[in-house]
Amino acid sequence: MPLDAPRFRHTMSHLVTGVTVVTARVGGPAGAVGLTASSVTSLSLEPPMLLVCVGHDSQLHDALVRAERFAVNVLAADQVEVARRFADRGRQRLGDGEVTWSPGGAPLIPGALAQIECRRSAHLPGGDHTILTGTLEWAWTADGGGEGRDARGRPLCYFRGGYTVLG
Repeated sequence: MPLDAPRFRHTMSHLVTGVTVVTARVGGPAGAVGLTASSVTSLSLEPPMLLVCVGHDSQLHDALVRAERFAVNVLAADQVEVARRFADRGRQRLGDGEVTWSPGGAPLIPGALAQIECRRSAHLPGGDHTILTGTLEWAWTADGGGEGRDARGRPLCYFRGGYTVLG
């Protein structure tokens, strides 16, 4: 017999995950939306790919699944309010001055630890979510891609239903 949803959710809340905002361009040239997501993971090195899980009940589900390109913005420890904003269905649109653009035109969240531009590869069914896969076409990291750490080098994490920071 399968585990019930509340027990599954509680059990999975013990898995520490990074917090991201997945963004896509919609409508005109300046239109952009974003969604807080913790179900993001690497998928392949050759070619470089990742996957994002988007709930069917998400207001942005269709926009993200249809987008040719999307970005994954890995949030820094000081971006809790950014995570909360894009988790709020009423505040998921980006206005002028709130976004920068990747070389391929995907919207980026300023201040992120890392930014990744993907070309959508596929979307697959996954229960009450859609698994969106993307091939990486561009990436940027706050530490310049080296081994060093800067002052913004701590990631925002999600654990047991709340935001937290690694020590």
